[in-house]
Amino acid sequence: MSELYDWNDLKYFLAVARAGGLTPAASALRTSASTVSRHIDGMEARLGVRLFLRQQRGYLLTDQGSALFAHVAEVERAMKAVERNSGAVGEIAGTIKLAASESLSNYLVVPYLVEFARRYPQVSVQMVVSSNSADLSRREADLALRLVNPQQREHAPDYIAHYLGMVGFGLYCTPAALAQVSDWRELDYVSWDEGLVRMPVREWLATLFPGKQPVLRTNTLHTQYVAALSGMGAIMLPCFAGDADAGLQRLDTAELETERELWLLYHRDLKGSQRVLAMRDFLQELVGRLVPEPGGIEGKEAGLAATVTG
Repeated sequence: MSELYDWNDLKYFLAVARAGGLTPAASALRTSASTVSRHIDGMEARLGVRLFLRQQRGYLLTDQGSALFAHVAEVERAMKAVERNSGAVGEIAGTIKLAASESLSNYLVVPYLVEFARRYPQVSVQMVVSSNSADLSRREADLALRLVNPQQREHAPDYIAHYLGMVGFGLYCTPAALAQVSDWRELDYVSWDEGLVRMPVREWLATLFPGKQPVLRTNTLHTQYVAALSGMGAIMLPCFAGDADAGLQRLDTAELETERELWLLYHRDLKGSQRVLAMRDFLQELVGRLVPEPGGIEGKEAGLAATVTG
């Protein structure tokens, strides 16, 4: 690349172009807005062109900026593809980034990661815990566990998806809380906050407790879990978590089907990575041990995303 270009500057350029402003770009890069501005100004000075229109509502790409963005984004994709393939041969070592929701991370994966660490002592695991889906194409994670069928949602076109099983959910409370009512439907319940309106768990709770408002809303499962253990009310948990806690009792909610599909996704550029394959095999084994045998879905393993998108 010409001496006019410095990759350190280009990453700032990409961040501003994608975020539309200095502050969100600085947040994404974990730096200050003044640092981002300095790199953008220096880059424009060296190139002798204006890359952004500075407007009150944000930074907009000029024609020259749009043309540069197309080229730089392509270079970035190529570089990330090389990085993804860097672990394809040789000793299984390095860092593997796994993205998952709080429930899958804290109650399914992390308690058993010590087994993975013993098998692969040269591999460091980074958990990316979020309710948002990680962008595997931009390498926000190497693999992702998701409670959603990728065939039913729009995903990037370059993911490989493996169906792992059906995760059952149950309604739980403490035996002491249950002893205080004649029927579990009289219990108070704890649910997710209103910012997570599309969560099936929240819909299930509303169905089980019609016309009743939750005694507590929160945006983390751990807070709900602590509230339930204190006797505050009932909580909806994955059965692999709730059944493992002797302090909780599962309630009979047979009238409502509470299952979700569990999928493992990774970028097709990583199909030869030993680190990724090691984690894939470990997760398949783990789910096979901890999650009851799935039923009703056959052939739910996808190859390249020409068939299934991630």
